[in-house]
Amino acid sequence: MKKNELEIVKEIRNRFFFPESLGIGIGDDSALIKLKNPALLTTDLMIEGVHFDFAYTSFYHLGFKIVSINVSDIYATGGDFKGFLFSAGLPETISDEELKDLFDGIDKALSYYDGYLIGGDLSRSEKVVLSGVALGECDKPVLRKGAEPGDTIFITSPTGLSSAGLSLLKSFSEEEKSLIKKIKDFDNFNELNDKFGSSINELIERHLMPKARNPHKFRKIAKAMMDISDGLLIDLYRLCEESDVGAEIYLDKLPVISSILKTAEYLNTDPMNFVLSGGEDYELLVISAEDKAIEFGLIPIGKIVETKGIYLLDPLKGKISAKPEGWQHF
Repeated sequence: MKKNELEIVKEIRNRFFFPESLGIGIGDDSALIKLKNPALLTTDLMIEGVHFDFAYTSFYHLGFKIVSINVSDIYATGGDFKGFLFSAGLPETISDEELKDLFDGIDKALSYYDGYLIGGDLSRSEKVVLSGVALGECDKPVLRKGAEPGDTIFITSPTGLSSAGLSLLKSFSEEEKSLIKKIKDFDNFNELNDKFGSSINELIERHLMPKARNPHKFRKIAKAMMDISDGLLIDLYRLCEESDVGAEIYLDKLPVISSILKTAEYLNTDPMNFVLSGGEDYELLVISAEDKAIEFGLIPIGKIVETKGIYLLDPLKGKISAKPEGWQHF
């Protein structure tokens, strides 16, 4: 990298606009944001070798993803996203083009979520370490605590796409991985579909460039909510622990998309492992007593029950106690 820190910060400041009517952004020791409602704050890390692999991940993908995973937590609390603080530890070997790709990805995500970059920090590091802090606001937060027996469990969309996408990425040849790193828009990506007999762009995109689900249409009918970042089972278990309840999932109600079935067949694995325990989907778990939740496109998959624990209801095997499996950092 040819540029020094002052030059990089100056470029970032010139690139990322922040209106004075909302406060003070990049350039001072702290950002000042004018909010109408109580503030929401969240943070997430992404570390090379733990959360991503440069064999198939580009800096553009990382820029988009570090914003999305933080925004998802704001949305999961029923909030509106406002601002983003970004810090990075970067090796000296990073090129000017890779740095530009990183901020291109951040810029793309901020435009998608209608938010602003308001500050951050840069440092030299042996590996790439990315840290994001998202700022949001809400008049009435939706917490994990609040679910009651009899409530319905909803999800915003099918789960398992990201973990299926990750498994595919790991199975690719070096040539195929290099191809993926060049893709910035997966909507028209179909080069590998013939190999798998199905459209896989949505699986790859969900892992490399996930999009957080905005709850503004249904947050008023949500009694409890959280995002599915580590897997359906483990995250539902965490929500139930906070609410001091249990949950039943109806396996015949769980949506499984065709590309997951094709991927599971190709990799010779059980597709339900992706759906139940795969992480990084960033869908929302929504608990509601309102039948009209379906009108907002939410998918009912089970019920909150009084008996603690997570149970799978199989039409053939009956009621099965499930382990809260999923991604864990330690």
